[in-house]
Amino acid sequence: MTERYRALIVEDDPAIRRLVEKLLTRKQVDIDVAHDGRTAVEKLRQQHYSVLILDLMVPELNGFEVIEFLKREKLRIPVAVVSAVSQQALTKLDLDIVKLVISKPFDVEEFTRAILALCAESG
Repeated sequence: MTERYRALIVEDDPAIRRLVEKLLTRKQVDIDVAHDGRTAVEKLRQQHYSVLILDLMVPELNGFEVIEFLKREKLRIPVAVVSAVSQQALTKLDLDIVKLVISKPFDVEEFTRAILALCAESG
């Protein structure tokens, strides 16, 4: 039996959220969705995820604050940042937690391969 992965998508743009959900569901990845950082933190407290797919510019708590939460709580979940923020903002990311940075717009095949590889690494 193939191992099932579970991903949390934190994205406030419905079109991107649906695209990512569709791409990963096709690959048998179970998906949870959060429209904002506060909801993401609540879900991260309740469920273990193989990967966190995180937009940095989400309402309530932004992506940087979600990453700080992971650090504070010592949650070992690989994070894939999918964002259109500037390269300068990305230099502030904690690379012990953020394993992948994907700029919007992204190539769907490349994105899917990279996320599945992160899932496999996390076990």
